[in-house]
Amino acid sequence: MNWIVFDVDGVLIDIDKSYDVAVKFTVEQFLDAVGKTVDIEFKDIKRLREKGIFPDDFKLCEALILGRMEYGDKFVEKYPDGEDVSWIRDVRGACIKPSSIKRIFNTYYLGDKFENRLFDTKGLYNEEKRIIDLKLLKKAEEFFDIGVVTGRNDLEMRLAEEVIGYEFDHVVTRDHALKPDPICLEKIGAEKGVYIGDTETDQRLVERYNNKNENEKSFEFQKVDDDQDVNQVLEELVDRPNPRTSR
Repeated sequence: MNWIVFDVDGVLIDIDKSYDVAVKFTVEQFLDAVGKTVDIEFKDIKRLREKGIFPDDFKLCEALILGRMEYGDKFVEKYPDGEDVSWIRDVRGACIKPSSIKRIFNTYYLGDKFENRLFDTKGLYNEEKRIIDLKLLKKAEEFFDIGVVTGRNDLEMRLAEEVIGYEFDHVVTRDHALKPDPICLEKIGAEKGVYIGDTETDQRLVERYNNKNENEKSFEFQKVDDDQDVNQVLEELVDRPNPRTSR
């Protein structure tokens, strides 16, 4: 095992007050515009993100909008595990123009960093907090190559690095490839290692990479959740017997 590759949101960074809020505001604003005033609960956002396959939050927003229109407040429990946005598009017989979602979402999340914003607002990215312990991350560098595969774009990843206080040498964002396409891990240049994530999309990425490579190259998936954060996972990996020789 030579690599540790991280997801960012919910793993390295707490996004409860940034991406989750941007999703909530975007979905509520979109539904309000079609005459449906609703309160999207954060638990529903988190649950759908965990169970579905959403390479970015734009598709998550679309699934929430269409799901709420079709199933009301039961939409998350109706959503099958492992399905992407095409499932609810087929059920609803409709889709939403991606640019309309992106403009609302990016206005809330990026604020004045988004040129095409609908209104002036402080970007929610300012509310993000680091989860990863920097000393532990730097210790892991002694034994592993470190990388990131994320649903963020290049700009959002730079903002994340500012929050973390760390610049990653090996990064794949959605500007390069979308999870769970196994090419994401291939672009990192990794062959064997551990991918640390928090969603079904992350797990599917690892499964598809392993299936494609037929065990010539393989990744282990480590999931972080309410019971185990990234620092606990990283401590266990660093303490495993016979890690790669220290550089």
